[in-house]
Amino acid sequence: MRAIFFLFCFFYMGLLWGQEKDSLSYNEDQFYIDVNFIIQSSDVNPFQENGFSRSIHAGFLRDFSFTKEGDKAIAIGLGYGYERLVNNLNIRKNENQLSYSFPTNGISLRNSFSVHQLQLPIELRWRTSTIDNYRFWRIYLGYRLSYHFMPTYKPFFGRSFSIKNQIEQWQHSLSLSVGFNTWNLRFSYGLTPFLAKTVQTQEGIRPKVYPVQVGLIFYLL
Repeated sequence: MRAIFFLFCFFYMGLLWGQEKDSLSYNEDQFYIDVNFIIQSSDVNPFQENGFSRSIHAGFLRDFSFTKEGDKAIAIGLGYGYERLVNNLNIRKNENQLSYSFPTNGISLRNSFSVHQLQLPIELRWRTSTIDNYRFWRIYLGYRLSYHFMPTYKPFFGRSFSIKNQIEQWQHSLSLSVGFNTWNLRFSYGLTPFLAKTVQTQEGIRPKVYPVQVGLIFYLL
């Protein structure tokens, strides 16, 4: 709850800052929302994606220009995210113990992993904007540090339950955003496996899954 309270306080301060302008330089302080389709990258043979995996993120970025023209900058912010991954990795819960396995005999399961995130996004920005022009081309290289909380698992048949300590709490990812004005394409690659290092199937397989996200990101002044 403290983390969520801090997040809202950060957004409120960002709204008060607004967009800075003067005769020498300017900053593009922005709120952002991105929606993505997730491709799960894994080299484990039994692993399969079965369903529509997606994510949504929103937050605020504080812009600091490198140049007087304002065309190059770095931005640091804070955000919230929700991700849902659908695949055939099966989890059985026996009292307080969890066991992992992949289906056999060609059975296709659509099990889902869901997680909430607090994110620290950082972007290196290049754009064609000016102090009076808000419609411009942009190329933003990004990095996000994400803290995962409230992870849950829902089997294809059955009720969802918490999988605390089964997800890597700290996740790292790199991203690229390219577009014009409000509409921008976004690509992101997860550098950290989604599941914790301690997770293994009954066959001794560690299911390494790296989220690859493709979607749209909207920047709002």
